[in-house]
Amino acid sequence: MDIQFSARHFNASAGLQDRIQEEMDKLAKFYPNITNASVILDHEVEHQRHCEISVNITGSVVVASADEDNMGKAVDVALERVKVQLKKANDKQNDHRAQPISNLT
Repeated sequence: MDIQFSARHFNASAGLQDRIQEEMDKLAKFYPNITNASVILDHEVEHQRHCEISVNITGSVVVASADEDNMGKAVDVALERVKVQLKKANDKQNDHRAQPISNLT
């Protein structure tokens, strides 16, 4: 999966980027057709950290964000919100498949 990182008003450490990369790779089990993703980390206000994750899937875009005191916590909350949306999108896609003809008789 192609992931684009952006850090505003601070320098994101390599460790933080690696951790986010690992967590984003795990999202494929919730929705297999993820094309690419964008992660924006922002530290604009004194005690406010913002994380926005945008994931492009087949036919739409899933976006989640979180504001927390700690950047790690903001990333975790945003990832959890993305997981919920990806599960819902995957369920919708699976629910709309036609039933086999053998089950209809």
